[in-house]
Formats: sequence, C-alpha cells, structure tokens
Amino acid sequence: MSAEILPEHMDRWTRNARLYETLKGMGLFVSPIPEPDDPTKIREMIVSADLPSAEGAAETGIDPVVKRPQVGKVVRSASGGGDNVVDFPTVR
Repeated sequence: MSAEILPEHMDRWTRNARLYETLKGMGLFVSPIPEPDDPTKIREMIVSADLPSAEGAAETGIDPVVKRPQVGKVVRSASGGGDNVVDFPTVR
C-alpha cells in the first residue's frame, strides 16, 4: 500500500491570487473583486474569454476596445526608378 498523500493547504486569498495570475497567463480577461476590508486580497473574480462590454467596463475599470485604423489593401511595387532602394554591395 502506498502512503496517503495529503493535499497542500492554502488559504483562499493565496489560492485566488495564484489562480488570478494563471488565468491572466492563459490570455483570459480577469477582473479581481477585492475583499471590502482588505483590498490586497482577492475575494472573487470575473473571468471572460473576450473583453467585457462597455457597460461592464465602467464597473471593472477595464477600458473598452480601441479600433485600429484601416490599413490599405493595395500592395504594389515601389514607385520611382529605384531611387528608394538600398543597393548593398555583394560579399566576396
């Protein structure tokens, strides 16, 4: 018979802090909700795979999504007679 393995004891705030960091590391959006009497301890978390909505962002302090500018879809060769091309010497 093998020896009984006891689970590692961890208080809930340490466990929540480790879970918070793990979830962030997985690329999820995590909003910690602190204990009312001690803001350094995480009481619970709101986890999402996508950014929260604008209404929820005001409560959680997460800024809404910023739209990037449109990038031109036309790809063409460099204009001019080669005056904008760097001519590197060959290696001998």
